[in-house]
Amino acid sequence: MNHLRTVESKVLEILKDCPASRYDDMLLILRYYNRFGYLRAGDMPFEDVVMNCKGLGLPCFESIRRARQRVQSCFPEYSRNPQPLNIGGICIVIEVS
Repeated sequence: MNHLRTVESKVLEILKDCPASRYDDMLLILRYYNRFGYLRAGDMPFEDVVMNCKGLGLPCFESIRRARQRVQSCFPEYSRNPQPLNIGGICIVIEVS
C-alpha cells in the first residue's frame, strides 16, 4: 500500500477521515466517488453513477468493498470492531432492591 494511487491507499485515507465509513460500505463508496472522481457522484442520479462508473474513471462497488477488507485486515485499528484500549475505564454498579 505504498503507492499513493491505489484503491487501498484511497480507502485507507477515507477510513481515517470518516470512522462511520468503517461500518457502511455505501457511505465508503459515496465518499470515495465524491473525493476521487472528477465529477461529484453525490450530485448525479444513481443510475448514471452505476452505469458509467468506468467511464468516470472510478472502480466498481465491489472493488472498493474488497479494498476495505484488505485495508482492515492490515490495519485492525480501522476495522469495524477496533480493539478496545485499556485506559482504565469506569465501572458503574447500580443495585436495585
